[in-house]
Amino acid sequence: MAPVFCLCKFPLPNARYGIQLFRLDSGVALKQDWKYLLYYNGLNGSFRHQSTKTSSISSGFRAKHRSKKKTLVDIIRVKEESALEGKAAVTRINQHSFDHTLGTVPTTASVSFLKAAKNQKAEGLLTNGVELGERVPLNIFSNLPKNLYEETFLNHHDISEVVRWNRGLTHTYDANYVINDSPYEVERVLIDDSHNDRNENEHRKLEELGSSDLSLLSSPLAGFGSVDKRDSKLLSHSESSPVVKDSPNAKKNVISSKNKISNMKSVSAKKEVTKKSAVAMKTKKKLKAELAKDLLERNNASIKCGIGSSRVDDCLIDAINDAVVIEDPQKDPKGKTKKGASARVFSKKMKLEQQFKEMIDIKKQCREVIFNDTLEAYLGVCVNVGLLNRALHTLLYYHHMGALRSGKKISSVKPYNIILHGLALKGSYDKMEELRILMEQDNIPLDENSFAAFLLCLGHQPMSFINTQDIENVLKIIERSNVDLHEVFMKVPYTLNSYDIALKAVRRIIRNFEPRQDSNDPTYNCNLVSELNDTIYSSRVRSPVTGLATEQELEKWTEEQLSCEVTGEITITSIENKPETPEIMYYREKLAKWEARWKEAIHTTFIKKVDGMKKSVSSNRHNREINLLPYLVCLPPEYYVSILIQELNRFASGSEGYSASRYSLYRTLGSNVYQRYLILCKREMGILKVQKSLYKKYRSWLLSDCFGDGVSYIPRVHWQNLSASHKGISNLSPLIVEWPNSVLLAVGQFLYSILLRNVMVWKPLHSEKHVYPALYEIDRSYDYRVIEEIKPAPILMEIYRRAARPTLTFPSYVAPMTVPPLPWTSPSSGGYLVNSSHVVRLPYNAQKQKQLMDDCEEGQLFPVLDSLNQLGTVPWCVNKEMLDLIIEIFNNKGWEEMDIPPPPSECQLPPKIKSSMSTLEKKQAMRKRLDYNKKKSEMHSLWCDALYKLSFANHFRDRIFWFPHNMDFRGRVYPLPPHINHMSSDVFRSILCFARGERLGPNGLKWLKLHLINLTGIVKRESVDDRLKYLDTIMDEVFDSADNPLSGNKWWTKSDEPWQTLAACKELASALRSGNPEEYVSQLPIHQDGSCNGLQHYAALGRDVAGAVSVNLSPRRTPQDVYSSVVELVEQERRKDALAGKEIAKALEGFVHRKVIKQTVMTTVYGVTRFGARLQIERQLKDLNFPPTKTWRASHYLVQKTFHSLEQMFSSAKEIQDWFTECARMVSRTCQQNMEWVTPLGLPVVQHYTVPLTEKCPIMKMGMTVNIDSVMQPNTMKQKNAFPPNFIHSLDSSHMMLTSIYSQRADITFVSVHDCFWTHAASVDVMNKICREQFVALHKEPILENLSSYLQKKFRFEYDDFDHDGSAHDYSKLKLNSLLRRVPPKGDFDINKVLESVYFFS
Repeated sequence: MAPVFCLCKFPLPNARYGIQLFRLDSGVALKQDWKYLLYYNGLNGSFRHQSTKTSSISSGFRAKHRSKKKTLVDIIRVKEESALEGKAAVTRINQHSFDHTLGTVPTTASVSFLKAAKNQKAEGLLTNGVELGERVPLNIFSNLPKNLYEETFLNHHDISEVVRWNRGLTHTYDANYVINDSPYEVERVLIDDSHNDRNENEHRKLEELGSSDLSLLSSPLAGFGSVDKRDSKLLSHSESSPVVKDSPNAKKNVISSKNKISNMKSVSAKKEVTKKSAVAMKTKKKLKAELAKDLLERNNASIKCGIGSSRVDDCLIDAINDAVVIEDPQKDPKGKTKKGASARVFSKKMKLEQQFKEMIDIKKQCREVIFNDTLEAYLGVCVNVGLLNRALHTLLYYHHMGALRSGKKISSVKPYNIILHGLALKGSYDKMEELRILMEQDNIPLDENSFAAFLLCLGHQPMSFINTQDIENVLKIIERSNVDLHEVFMKVPYTLNSYDIALKAVRRIIRNFEPRQDSNDPTYNCNLVSELNDTIYSSRVRSPVTGLATEQELEKWTEEQLSCEVTGEITITSIENKPETPEIMYYREKLAKWEARWKEAIHTTFIKKVDGMKKSVSSNRHNREINLLPYLVCLPPEYYVSILIQELNRFASGSEGYSASRYSLYRTLGSNVYQRYLILCKREMGILKVQKSLYKKYRSWLLSDCFGDGVSYIPRVHWQNLSASHKGISNLSPLIVEWPNSVLLAVGQFLYSILLRNVMVWKPLHSEKHVYPALYEIDRSYDYRVIEEIKPAPILMEIYRRAARPTLTFPSYVAPMTVPPLPWTSPSSGGYLVNSSHVVRLPYNAQKQKQLMDDCEEGQLFPVLDSLNQLGTVPWCVNKEMLDLIIEIFNNKGWEEMDIPPPPSECQLPPKIKSSMSTLEKKQAMRKRLDYNKKKSEMHSLWCDALYKLSFANHFRDRIFWFPHNMDFRGRVYPLPPHINHMSSDVFRSILCFARGERLGPNGLKWLKLHLINLTGIVKRESVDDRLKYLDTIMDEVFDSADNPLSGNKWWTKSDEPWQTLAACKELASALRSGNPEEYVSQLPIHQDGSCNGLQHYAALGRDVAGAVSVNLSPRRTPQDVYSSVVELVEQERRKDALAGKEIAKALEGFVHRKVIKQTVMTTVYGVTRFGARLQIERQLKDLNFPPTKTWRASHYLVQKTFHSLEQMFSSAKEIQDWFTECARMVSRTCQQNMEWVTPLGLPVVQHYTVPLTEKCPIMKMGMTVNIDSVMQPNTMKQKNAFPPNFIHSLDSSHMMLTSIYSQRADITFVSVHDCFWTHAASVDVMNKICREQFVALHKEPILENLSSYLQKKFRFEYDDFDHDGSAHDYSKLKLNSLLRRVPPKGDFDINKVLESVYFFS
């Protein structure tokens, strides 16, 4: 007989009726507003009590409800024999949770209740005398102890506070409860004993499946559904139930009827209207019941799958209540006959059904993507750590459960391939054959990886008759599957000797089989770079390393880089100059002792938790679901301890006012574990050995004096040739799977739970009397959201600050490389030697762009990859003279005016609050105190950032180093090392220079002088000759700045870029004093900056004559300033309005400056709105002391005039921008797809802005934001606002990459900071020529026409896609088709004039 639950609903105190009894099946739905519940299981004598608030709310929304402090009581299991003896035995409960919740709650009350229930002494409590749904007064429980429902549950003073602090505990259940609480039983309500047999059959079926859903283990009520569904069914069995009479809908209907009756004039009219209203209400109830029934039936499928979320259904049911509003169907308010009401209701019903269906489909697709990614990673880790049988059983479990679980169906061949490769290594061909048959039954086709595993397995076996038959069978299946046998050897990544083993198996049948080698065509298929194909092997180009290092030095540096990446850490010396006083030494010793305690606590706790997890998994052999254990045993425990200690160090060196969200911290910590795991796998699989062998040959190529004569100068081409020489050997493996976001979050959460609960600090530092957690969680409000964040304890930061350690430790991937990086040859291969990196910085949700890049044709991405490789091969060094100067200032309390942050101790203390102060003075003092804390926190962050960057620079002061590069989703390029790089601020750019020097030559000195005067920004509107003349007049200041930067006139401090100006002053002084400037070897980078580059591209796209002149596309004697041009137009309009008597125009006289509208003009190209532009101008007017009462009107007025002026200057550009915006809006709204395009160099781009969805992580069941762009609905607002600037960014990145590729062929150094190009002084003329030629070549391409064609190909609707019913949806489709092919017209500007423009880039 199935167990029966007795539920007691306790109301708020002083309620008249206290309890409702329902005898239900074990799968019972619980209402969120039920405050306390008692569960009694008559089968095994178990007693539970639990608050519903802990589980009926999905974890993604708990933060909003936590502030209500609902009481939480843990779960107690009382053994039957102990209950009869009057004793309570608590078993299988989280001890930490029990100590903080039920440790002080008396259990005698529970035992007394249990005994009373079993002996049936509580007057009819469990007898047939109490009817289902009957209300029972509180006095019926007079025989029970009073504190059962008053003190023990309602008034326990410790519980509510403890729960908030201890909300993340995992509760352990008895196995019987897992079966009884199975979500497969959630629909059925047990009304009488006749249902028991059917329930027993259902339980038997579940036991035959092997295990129930262990998602119940993470949330006490995760298997239960929503109350509204069950409660409506339950109460329908008793029409006279008072609950129905008192329901909110019934009251609302009664009130509505009374209001109608009061407005009638006669009794007969009242009766008639009442009757018709009743009919209408009955119709409304019937329709709502049909809708609700349909929704619930569909949602039950989700509940059966363990989703446990009812928020979407509740929202839709509310929508039904609002939408189905039926008045009298016979009459309208004017008394006339009303027709078509039922049709409108039916239309609304269909619309709601469609919305619900789309929402369910999206959720299902998201769950399927997340589940398959998580399963693939789980199987890969299991196979790599030796849990092949576990992986196989997990795969089979989900294979059998796929038909029962929505969103948990294996839809990819990749999980099967992982198991096949694992079985191949074990030689288990029979199991592989069984798995193949299973795949055929599920219509999952085998691919090249699958057949490679079969051949690998059979190649390991000795040759025999059976072996030969098996190989023949595999070859027949390959032929039948339309798979080319040659591609099995070309596309599959093999490791070590696996390629030869698979080939040996084939040759046992096909004697002379020789795999077709990959064409390995290194040429470009892009029109913009196709002319370089003829010179790939013939250009005479110098090696980027020639003359900078010997073969022995490069070999030594390679070993250092490999050692750094394999260990995962780099330790450098801090430049903080603090004397080792006794106090500092005391705190260093104390910190060392604390870290020893932390390591021991972390190691002990980690081992204990993992051992407990092992026992739990091994004790429940029927459980084959995904769990966290393999991820916690894939590395030695010492690795996890090291990662956590490094995380503590990172926290301690941060800002006191800053706290990161726990999800971002989980993800970062999980990524660190994955990096270590990846390196370990590569080492054990022999991939690292192969990598070292290939890189040794690559080093020899780098040391060549000059390329040419059959040797390519392109790093990608040479690396491809080296890889092809190692037949089939790859730096990848089918068993190494990238961990998805769900895995990273789960691993990070587990490790952070150790930090939060087991790492302590002691206060005060000298006595250590009190113990506190080193990290703690806070809830921070951001508008309507509440974000859970983690912060370090102040005492943790204090001890690190007082210890002032002489060394700093960082992850290896944040440091520059000591050898040239690996060339990018694919989206996932390149960069660091061992560390994982990707060519495009994509968030975890950007699945579509990843897929498009993987599906690119061969050679499509070569121009993009070669540009990144060229930038990565540029060697750098430190300008030691500038570094020493900046370190001296940094250690001497900084220089805030020159952007060298002072230490936090220099922050001025606020006045103390005194009792003699008035209330107003105290408030002002408190405000100053808050400002002080904020300022000090900001100073600490800036000071730490400068400390890290200067320490890295000092670490590499006598070394050559390289920056590997990658790009964002639009193609904009960035260096991978975050701390020291050439994209930093002015201070840190000044300490970098090229490692290779070049003679200035005949024109180098001129460009060095121009670079210096351009940095100052003093005469930027003058011609080149006038700038040089001006510099000659201030040479005394230049020499004074170079010789006495801190004690002289400090002319350099007045520059726009003061520190780079100082570096240029020193370089120019050295060149002039060398005696022969033309022979002077200069390492200083010379800049050529674009003139408002975004508007340049818009003007070129639209061929705007006026716009082209204003942004220097057209040659002029002096440089044009677009900001000043806009100011002139705005001022002209202001004068007209002032003469016309407009007051605000008169008030703005003398305030329309270049500075006021510069930011607005600059950001117009990047999609700034009128609202944002008004705030920008308002901020500038306040700085000019404009009358505050008129600021709002003045800023609004100037925004209108500025936008109007820009439209006049860039008329075609404005039309293009509007076309971009409208295309993105229509595509996202009508097609329900993300905007995408392909850059002129072949990079596919997808805007991954979608509407997020909260789901549960498949491993830890915690809330996670699901935002997968390939299946989610696009965010129309973000899509349309972001497309114009993103498309322009992709154009300027294409221009930069073209300049980079052609500069490499021209054998000159090239580096970029987006639209600012750097090179040696001697090669500026060459770079300028290439820059202009490539801009012209880029814009001679039909960019807008190509975009239109691509968009039509992707998003155009065909004839069959229309409904042909004249609906608004058909009209939107027609409008989209017309819009996509309507390319904006262009102006008459000749783009070839850019070749003659001196100030295009200057």
